[in-house]
Amino acid sequence: MKTGRRALPVILLALGAGFLVLGILNGEVAIVVSRAANICLECIGIG
Repeated sequence: MKTGRRALPVILLALGAGFLVLGILNGEVAIVVSRAANICLECIGIG
């Protein structure tokens, strides 16, 4: 039973890393940075 409890965080970490890589390869980084910049500029009243 202890093996299953130790395996779960490793599996979740690997799954999260996999989704992170998929997002990077899919070009999502540019979209997120663009939206964040727009929100920041709107916040200070420039955008």
